[in-house]
Amino acid sequence: MLKQIKDVVRKCGGIIKDAHINHIESKNDDMRNLVTEYDGKIEKILKQELLDIVPEAGFLGEEQEKNFKDKGYCFICDPIDGTTNFIKGLKHSAVSVALLYDGQPIIGVIYDPYLDEMFWAEKGKGAFLNENVIHTTNIPLQNSLIVFGTSPYNKSLHGKTWNLAEKSFNMALDVRRNGAAVLDLTGVAVGRFGVYWELETLPWDYAAGSLIVTEAGGEIRNFNNQKFENYFQSSSIIAAASQEHLDYFIRKIS
Repeated sequence: MLKQIKDVVRKCGGIIKDAHINHIESKNDDMRNLVTEYDGKIEKILKQELLDIVPEAGFLGEEQEKNFKDKGYCFICDPIDGTTNFIKGLKHSAVSVALLYDGQPIIGVIYDPYLDEMFWAEKGKGAFLNENVIHTTNIPLQNSLIVFGTSPYNKSLHGKTWNLAEKSFNMALDVRRNGAAVLDLTGVAVGRFGVYWELETLPWDYAAGSLIVTEAGGEIRNFNNQKFENYFQSSSIIAAASQEHLDYFIRKIS
């Protein structure tokens, strides 16, 4: 099952890499929330081919498909995370697929086609980049990078976001804002970042990446310092390399 899922994700990543965008729209008249013809095209491929692998599964996708279920198997997919990067040619986007069982992630696969980096994890079996085992960093947060998202579609969070960004800058080596939540999560898992945070994310942003982070030795919390229990709703997120990183970050933003 895992190999088949990875093959589907890799195939969809190839579509991103070879794309020639002809059509761009905004969602809900929000010019920051963009979508291309490839978002829907890839989501349809993911639904068809993933459900061929697990026919009884539900399916939750970012673009159109919301036939999910919290019992048994369910896929949560983002066909292109980092759509604005994709449109602008920044080459920092990825396909993300999580398979949940009874509401909890058991497989996570994230593929960056531009770097040919496939991050994946199976619950209880560790996290990997391509075929190499990965771990979060043990460098103190003061000497690490913090990466964050700006929750661009929720204007009410913008002021708080930039206040937290300044606090992050003052507690770490430096900060980054890269525009693809799933790759921010894999960055924590592989040790590139000490912490990733965002005040609002959606299930397709975090379902696969949260499993990869925890299997790599990291911690996932919301801003109330609570573990995730419901992967079918929006949530704030803190992904930290360790409990020590998490405690230090929460102490500094309090």
